[in-house]
Amino acid sequence: MNAYTHIALLAAPLWLIAGCDASTGGTDSGQCQLTSATTATAKVSPSGCAILSRDTSACDAERKAAGFSGFWLKFSCRVKLAKTSGATPYIQATADGLPDYKSNYFATSDPCYDPSQASGHVHNPNSIASKSYVVQFPQTPSGTSQPMTGAVVGLSINGVPVFGNFAAPGDDIFREAMTFDTCGAHPTPTSAYHYHSEPYSISYDDANFIGVMRDGSPIYGRRDPDGSLPTLDTTGGHTGVTVDSPSAPIYHYHVNEQTSTTAGTAGQKQWFLTKGSYHSTPAPCSTCM
Repeated sequence: MNAYTHIALLAAPLWLIAGCDASTGGTDSGQCQLTSATTATAKVSPSGCAILSRDTSACDAERKAAGFSGFWLKFSCRVKLAKTSGATPYIQATADGLPDYKSNYFATSDPCYDPSQASGHVHNPNSIASKSYVVQFPQTPSGTSQPMTGAVVGLSINGVPVFGNFAAPGDDIFREAMTFDTCGAHPTPTSAYHYHSEPYSISYDDANFIGVMRDGSPIYGRRDPDGSLPTLDTTGGHTGVTVDSPSAPIYHYHVNEQTSTTAGTAGQKQWFLTKGSYHSTPAPCSTCM
C-alpha cells in the first residue's frame, strides 16, 4: 500500500443533485459549470486558493420553508438538504462530492482542470469523478464519543466530503498532505475528492463555518468569533458561541494543528479538521465507507 492509497469508498448510485453533471464539471460550451454561483474574495491562503463567497439565494427560500436555519442555510445549493422523520430524526444531505472550483485533479480534458492548482505540490495518480453521497446528521447531537472509522466523517458546505486525520493502514497522512491541491484536497484511487485538513476555499485562519460532522456538530475554522485560538478537547472541539450561534453556546469542532511523530515526516505540521473521534454518536451512512 503506497502513500496515495485510501480506504475504498462505496459509491452506489442513489440520486444526484439536479443540474450536476454525472461525470464532469464542464458543459458543451467548454465552461466549468461547477464554479457558477461562486465569487472569489480578496482573502487568499499562502497556497494561492481564494476563499469563495457562495451565492445560496436560489435555494434559500425553499430551505427556510422546510424549517432550515442557521449554518444549514450556508450550504451551497449544489447540496440537497431534507429532513427525515422517525424514531431518530435526521437532516439528510445529498451531494456529488465535486468541488466548486477548479483543480489539477480533474481530467486534463475537463473544463474544470487547472494545472496551476498543482503548484508546489506532489500530484498523486488519481483523478476526480462525481459520486453519490447521502449523508445523515442527527438533528440533535447526542450520545458518547467514539473513534472515527471508514472514509466520510462529515460534509463541507460545498458538498466535498470530510475525511479524518488519518490515512489507510500503512500510509502516513502527513506524507499524503504533500499531495493536496492548492485548495487543500485530493482524490482517492476511487476518484473521491475530499478534505482532511483546512479547506482553503472555505476557511483560512478564521472563524468561518466549514461543514458538519456526522454526529451533527458543526465545524469551524481555527478561530473563535473573537479571533482567539480556542482550547480544544480530545475530539477537537469545545462548547462556546459561534458566528452562527452568537448568544447560545453550542458544541462545535475547530480546525486544529497537529504535528507528526512518525519517522519520515516527524515534526511536520498540518491543520486538520478532526482529531480522529466524534464528540457524539454519528448517524448511520451507507455511502460513507
